[in-house]
Amino acid sequence: MSVQDELAAWRRRGAHEVHEGRRIFVVDLEAEDATAAASPPLLLLHGFPTASFDYARLLPHLGDRRRILLDFLGFGDSDKPRDHRYSLFEQAALAEAVIERRGVAEVDVVAHDMGSSIALILLERARLPVRRVVLMNGSLLLEHYRPLLIQRLLLHRVTGPLLSRLGVIREPVFARSFSRLFPSPPPADELAAFWSLIAAGGGDRIYHKLIQYLAERMRHEHAWMAALVRSDAPLLLLWGLLDPVARPAIAESIARDRPDARYVPLPELGHYPQWEDPPRIAAEIRGFLDPP
Repeated sequence: MSVQDELAAWRRRGAHEVHEGRRIFVVDLEAEDATAAASPPLLLLHGFPTASFDYARLLPHLGDRRRILLDFLGFGDSDKPRDHRYSLFEQAALAEAVIERRGVAEVDVVAHDMGSSIALILLERARLPVRRVVLMNGSLLLEHYRPLLIQRLLLHRVTGPLLSRLGVIREPVFARSFSRLFPSPPPADELAAFWSLIAAGGGDRIYHKLIQYLAERMRHEHAWMAALVRSDAPLLLLWGLLDPVARPAIAESIARDRPDARYVPLPELGHYPQWEDPPRIAAEIRGFLDPP
């Protein structure tokens, strides 16, 4: 199956739901086995700049458990309003609303990149009962974060809006920059699929707004990390050590602050462990969520 066919199949598995007047793309895969259905659902939170499709190759390896995913506002196949100030707090509230609409008592959270910051907000707010947490390659400690050049330009208050307004970030520019996040550049068709999710609905024109989550992260880093440290939810850290942006020092620091956490360094993987080696990542997650 080509990656474009994979993406089309992924879109068929989901549906749009309206939250506060905005259409949000949600994938809700029910467990078929009664025993698995009794386990807390998995809430999988994606990162910047992509979408829930990041997990498409991981899900078949996770076993028969309910899995709930969404494209955050401004991402993937969700609405992408141009005149909007995007906030991680808003995205966390959106995730809470998706879960609350389903009447779920508690969830296990799997989060990657930007989604890791949203996971910490969920812990801090404590409105959604979280049983266990898996974090992968997130920029949770900005002192150890090394943004790519294009990310630094997008973050700047002058160059960011200018790049988006002029349409400078087109598929070739994206492909060159995005490829650096992987140990080996992904095939061209995979890069095209990721770009299509970003560009859908004019998402390439709000790129500079979406990346401002890093500035918000900086303002609230202490409070969010404190919430993670005091949380009694068991924690698994899965970290691709070849990640040039969310460097291993982030996971190592968290592991020191949470000595009860299970830290699994992944020496051969980069920023997208769940895409690069789905069977390995799924095995680690399954073992953590349902220990013998």
